[in-house]
Amino acid sequence: MFRSNKFVGLFTVAVLAACTAVPGFAAEFWLVKVAFDANGSEIQQVQRVQLADGQRRTTQRTHAGAVMVSVKKTDGKVLQQLSIDDPRVIRVPMLPGSAQGHQFVVRDEGDFMLVLPAQPDAGLLELQWAETPGQPVLPDSPQQQLSLQQFATELQLK
Repeated sequence: MFRSNKFVGLFTVAVLAACTAVPGFAAEFWLVKVAFDANGSEIQQVQRVQLADGQRRTTQRTHAGAVMVSVKKTDGKVLQQLSIDDPRVIRVPMLPGSAQGHQFVVRDEGDFMLVLPAQPDAGLLELQWAETPGQPVLPDSPQQQLSLQQFATELQLK
């Protein structure tokens, strides 16, 4: 059902929240691999990672359109919310013989990575996708809730 786009490979989106930490301090984050296709999306893997201050960065938006990502408790309370570039839209070089530069292509399926600060109380990952890739997320855009509970052991959730 879910498989990677063989021509594009793994598309990585690193999203890190602003952390107030002393220099040199290593904080814990979750690396979440999410696959998507016409049927929706699913979490494929979750890993715990330690990142030092110097490795932390925020995503810079490079094109229009976004996905709203919410990390929630199982009761629905939002722990963290952020916006990322739409992973369905990728930048590729123009074909040989055409204008120089790059173009944007919409993928029908693929996977992407999220790097999120560890949230011990988290139970759900909610994705709100723009209905049409390359467009902004609207309040009535489709939402999908993905359970983090199946990864509770790896994340050491309560």
